[in-house]
Amino acid sequence: MKKNTLLSLGIIVFAVIAATTLIYNYYLISPTTRYAGIDKYGIKEIYPTKTGGEEWFMNMDDPGNDPRIGGEGPPSKFVQQNDDGSWKVRSTEVRYGVSTSSGYHPDLITTLKQQALAAKGYMQSPNDWKNVEMTGYLKVNSFTDSNQNGGPHIELLARGGRNTNDIGTIDGLSRQCEATTYHSNTYADGRVKFEKDLEHTIGYTTGDPEKQHAISHLVGRWIGIKAVFYNLPDGSVRLEQWIDENSNNN
Repeated sequence: MKKNTLLSLGIIVFAVIAATTLIYNYYLISPTTRYAGIDKYGIKEIYPTKTGGEEWFMNMDDPGNDPRIGGEGPPSKFVQQNDDGSWKVRSTEVRYGVSTSSGYHPDLITTLKQQALAAKGYMQSPNDWKNVEMTGYLKVNSFTDSNQNGGPHIELLARGGRNTNDIGTIDGLSRQCEATTYHSNTYADGRVKFEKDLEHTIGYTTGDPEKQHAISHLVGRWIGIKAVFYNLPDGSVRLEQWIDENSNNN
């Protein structure tokens, strides 16, 4: 699956042909307290938002018109706003990418070497998405017959640059190494798993942690998903996935 994304980007990817999106928010976190409060849509937060940190919410009046979205293909089309305020979106691969307030400026990327990036703490800008909590409420209406990457699924991913096949190098490494993303995947059959990408596409991890039958089959009902990625004090990374099985803010 070819993934063209933006740096400092949070991507919500639905490997389905039609899905309805209700809410999507994305912000830097301070991982200290469970259920820190509620967001602007009334959805529970797992962690409190960092003071002065990056924060982004979908524009529910016109989700396709936002200077901080886009850049990945194929483009997704918001074809209809539903009576409840949610939107129907249709594409062979539904993608929705969100930059930080700094935007995407590849000329600012001076290295793709992992140790150097870890020491610096970011790839492009100091406010790159790093310690994040992403939330989406979604309803899968139908999906194409896809066997790529384990079959039809929803992905919430962050902490990387473009997932690109572009040629060229930065500081001696392939530009494809911008793809340092973590992926939180929820499959149509109810399976969930995490992935890590280090180079697109040959750098995907294998033997990824997953759980069978984590939730019921996705098609035809609303669910909520949170993906949380953050660094621990020792420098290791913790990944969490939270599911609102019945779409009741629990």
